[in-house]
Amino acid sequence: MPDDVIAIATLLTELGFTAAPSQRAARVHLHAAGLTNPTKVNIRRNKRDAAEEIVRTRIARSCGAASCNRVLAASGREVIEVEPSFCEVCRGSEGERALMQMADAMVAARRPRLLVLGGSPASRTQIRETLRGRPIEVEFIEGDRPTGERRARELSASADIIVIWGGTILDHKVSQPFADLGEFSAKRITVAQRGAASLARSVLEHLRRTA
Repeated sequence: MPDDVIAIATLLTELGFTAAPSQRAARVHLHAAGLTNPTKVNIRRNKRDAAEEIVRTRIARSCGAASCNRVLAASGREVIEVEPSFCEVCRGSEGERALMQMADAMVAARRPRLLVLGGSPASRTQIRETLRGRPIEVEFIEGDRPTGERRARELSASADIIVIWGGTILDHKVSQPFADLGEFSAKRITVAQRGAASLARSVLEHLRRTA
């Protein structure tokens, strides 16, 4: 094969379209843009930038998870399943995918306000960035900053779900005022494992139990 051409199948694979159905779907857009036609096997390398632009503007690449598909459906582009690492929503991250599923479940249950006690700075940042733009509210209480009983009661009353994130940066003096409020026990859960995926799965299980 000449150095100035590349197989269309190879190009599409490098852009995340590995399965035959996804390659066929992506090729339709390349054909419509006039970059190639159904009879061709190869494409000139100098058309790569144009092909990538077509993929970016006309195709919404999804890992196939329902939560990711729902987010991308609003883009107006055709949603095509690709390798998870190319997904525009979760980028193949189990944690981000679980958080999106959690957000969907919270909205469906009409319990959109989440209060989280503890967590590392990195985990809090991941949660905020992943859920930005979703119709839920997440408030964090940093694990080394006690709030006192009065503030704990106010925060608990306004939240739909309260997570005490054990195993993370969470001082007993911070969590205990919340744990002592028995009237809010039905919407309070303890998550023992670190990581955003663990938190999201625990919230999902809580929503299933209390549906």
